[in-house]
Amino acid sequence: MHQRWDEPPNHVRGIRLQNASFSDFCERLCAVHSNWALDKPSVPACNAEFRHTKLGSTDFTDVRVGFGLSGQRTVSQIQRTSDTFFGVILMLEGGQRLVQDNHEVDLGPGDISVWDASRPAQFSSTGTVRQISLLVPHTKLKLYASSIEDVCAQRINGRSGLGLLLASHLQALSAVLGTQEEGEVQASTEAATLDLVSAAIRPDKAGDYKSSIHKTMIRRIQNYIVNNLRDPDLSPGMIARSFRISPRYLHKIFEASEYTVSEWILQRRLLACQSSLKDPALNHMTITEIAFNWGFSSAPYFSRVYRQNFGMTPSDARTYQHDT
Repeated sequence: MHQRWDEPPNHVRGIRLQNASFSDFCERLCAVHSNWALDKPSVPACNAEFRHTKLGSTDFTDVRVGFGLSGQRTVSQIQRTSDTFFGVILMLEGGQRLVQDNHEVDLGPGDISVWDASRPAQFSSTGTVRQISLLVPHTKLKLYASSIEDVCAQRINGRSGLGLLLASHLQALSAVLGTQEEGEVQASTEAATLDLVSAAIRPDKAGDYKSSIHKTMIRRIQNYIVNNLRDPDLSPGMIARSFRISPRYLHKIFEASEYTVSEWILQRRLLACQSSLKDPALNHMTITEIAFNWGFSSAPYFSRVYRQNFGMTPSDARTYQHDT
């Protein structure tokens, strides 16, 4: 294995791996791109190049990997590292598939995309890949693009318009790193770069992405809830684990709806119980049995929330139904 480190005065770090072991490659990649569970490729040795520097609070990397590679970030990995940043990717060479929140996109040279380090993700490539990445803290990028999470795993065209401006800027930045004074790079370049990121992802269109992505996701989650109403363990945490998303993102999806996740579960259970109380075929079941059949675990609680929502107790509802 041959390595070459370059550390100019402004702390741009570069390394070239030639005939390196896979474990060494993993260590180098995760050092600049956070922790990923990487699948070992079927190559005898690993060749790769890494360049990394800090632009204020943003990490800038230019990475070339000379072989096909795949990997994933799981919930357990995310919990261990507590990463809270967005990755902005510009593909320069080869192709890569990015998957997040059950959405996937195939990226080629000139394509830009975004991924969120706080949510599970997967990537895969079949050959040599080179990409520039910005790793920007959540709080920082949200100052420039408040709806950035709504465009994760979307393809942004970096070959025309504002996308081309961002792509050209990132490539030029990679070319000049190490030639400017550190203060100039950190003070001016980070702000200019994030301004271009904000313009290229077109936050004015984030609502369109949000509409299509969230409508699809919320429909799938609501179907899951309906199919699992009888499970007393049904909860936001259980749903998030089933869909491999973070609880925070699950609640984000429901922000535009009338109810929170927990409220939607409760409403569906109450409606199911109301229907059962009205069904003459279920007269043999007690009110408590009906409540427990639909996932409630406390009879007093069920009676209280039923009255709050329908203006009568479950007993009154059943009596009224029989009288009519």
